Amino acid sequence: MSRIRAINRRRSYGFSHGLLGILMLFTVTSAGFVWVSMGIVARDRWPIRWLEINGSFQRVSAEQLRASLTPLIASSFFTLDLQALRDAANKNSWVSSVQVQKRWPDTVVVTVEEFVPFAHWNRGRLISSSGEAFTVPDADGIQGLPWLHGPGKQLEQVLKNWTKFNDELVFANLEIQQMTLDQRGAWSMVLNNGTRVHLGRDAAWERLQRLVGGWNALLHGRMAPPRDVDLRYSNGFAVLWPQESGKQPRKDS
Repeated sequence: MSRIRAINRRRSYGFSHGLLGILMLFTVTSAGFVWVSMGIVARDRWPIRWLEINGSFQRVSAEQLRASLTPLIASSFFTLDLQALRDAANKNSWVSSVQVQKRWPDTVVVTVEEFVPFAHWNRGRLISSSGEAFTVPDADGIQGLPWLHGPGKQLEQVLKNWTKFNDELVFANLEIQQMTLDQRGAWSMVLNNGTRVHLGRDAAWERLQRLVGGWNALLHGRMAPPRDVDLRYSNGFAVLWPQESGKQPRKDS
């Protein structure tokens, strides 16, 4: 009998809590309705008075961004459309991400992060420091960046090899100025001294190591670096020196 009473008591307790929750929800909903009806959340009751814009602003103009966002804050603190602000800020092609926050009672804070370019990708595109391809006006006119070329879906592989090959070329005091992966899967590159290097499709990494290992010997007695080095040979490589009319095959030492 005592067990039945305990069960009934728990059921009654659960029912009371459920009823209390429903009453609280109804009260909050009703209060919200009254709040809106009285105009407490109306635009003229809690207007946005301050627009704070943060960022590094290396490529993005803070003034232009403010001008594009200001018309969108003509609203109240409670009815402000945050997504509209994000969308408007993202229209700037140099913006990589946007955060929008409201600060009580009358301030909106917009924080933008910019793409940081470190290489060209094909024509008309750039690669950001996070490895993401993006497009901006006059991208090809930006100076001081290496050029990477390849099929669109091979961006990750091109970046991987660009980093790996550059790390190896450091031992010969060289770096890549331009690198290409063609549709057949063959690798080629132009070094910062103007030398064009053909690695081909197979064993590209081993061929590059062969070049770096023999670079000092290759330059011995020469006033200028080679114009062209073709490593697509099984036992050696071909070299075209400046003012020479044809490649002269040279075996590895």
